[in-house]
Amino acid sequence: MPPTQDLPPAPTSVMKLTGEFPRTSNNSWMASKSEVENISETTRYQAAKSLIKRMVLSGEVGQDQQLQPELDICRETNLSRTTVRKAIADLVDEGLLVRYRGRGTFVNIRRTPSQKKLLALLACQHPKVNGAYNLVLRGAQEAAARLGYQLVLANSFNEIEAALESAMHLNELRVAGTIVVPLQTDEPNYSTTRIIRALRQAGQQVVLVDEYSSDDDIVSVASQNREAMRELTTHLIERGYRRIAFLTSTRTEVVAEREEGFRQAMQEHDLDIPHEYFLEVAGRNPSRQGIQEIDVFMAMRTPPEAIVCLHDLIALNAMARCAERGWKVPKDVAIVGFDDLPQAQSSTPPLTSVHQPLQEAGARALELLVEMLNGKTFKAHHERLPCRLVVRKSSGSITARKA
Repeated sequence: MPPTQDLPPAPTSVMKLTGEFPRTSNNSWMASKSEVENISETTRYQAAKSLIKRMVLSGEVGQDQQLQPELDICRETNLSRTTVRKAIADLVDEGLLVRYRGRGTFVNIRRTPSQKKLLALLACQHPKVNGAYNLVLRGAQEAAARLGYQLVLANSFNEIEAALESAMHLNELRVAGTIVVPLQTDEPNYSTTRIIRALRQAGQQVVLVDEYSSDDDIVSVASQNREAMRELTTHLIERGYRRIAFLTSTRTEVVAEREEGFRQAMQEHDLDIPHEYFLEVAGRNPSRQGIQEIDVFMAMRTPPEAIVCLHDLIALNAMARCAERGWKVPKDVAIVGFDDLPQAQSSTPPLTSVHQPLQEAGARALELLVEMLNGKTFKAHHERLPCRLVVRKSSGSITARKA
């Protein structure tokens, strides 16, 4: 396991929601249509209310959109009109719906003055892993305190259903705006789009952090990943390395940019990238990524001289595995990372990495949310923050290795 360094605790202005509601595959904290059809008459009213509420909070019916007619809901759920009407009336009282005589029922999520000061960060942090998004959170919470807002923290644990439940719960709290960290699933763009849609349908403002969106209506903040990875790879080449491997992960736009930066540097120096040197790490748990791949490299007849890792956690795991297997860093293999996490400075040896302005990204994302809540509009607004190379002992050099 890589060494860790704890961040300072979050201030009291951050309300953590993680674990306060169940994470199930079917959003069981709200009734589904099939469940409504199979319950006793005594509980049908609550089930009807829960079902309609779920339609609103999940974004199935968005802000200012019309709810389907009462008779249609009755037919689909086998509920009486009296039951459905009473459920709708309660949701009107709760500030989720509004009824207009002769026009029908519409979604109208009303927010109190205090709720308009409530923002959220929806992360995808794995339990017990101190990674990049801790720094994003720190920047966001400092900006929230400075601007007079309260910040709610929710965690998707990198699972789409948990992320949807979190989005629905944030909507139920009447959060005014959310910073979204993209999910790293098999279909990351589709998964993140679903989450963003659920939030926006409830009238929230959304900023995407550490990723880019193809939707010009979605504001995003990310680092200059391609340029930074090109510089990192060039650093190894200038140190004399020629057989350079790359450890990547689930493909998102950010991952694609880093891969492009690596390939660009290799091509500029006429260096080949054997397919066996370009590996996707096994699994999505950052605490295990990079371990199995070191075993693969060590088993090769011609192993790589240096390994570029998509992010620091992979690099730290890889160095720990090298130590276990008797492969010395950087004498036998150089290893570099990306993020410049606090633990990169204290690893053995200290890790060469790219410093990504993660705190600045979190702060800027929150500032943009506040600007949008104050009426400012953006179109195709995607901010890219510069990075910087931080050279430490793990990159070594071929010259020193041969000395």
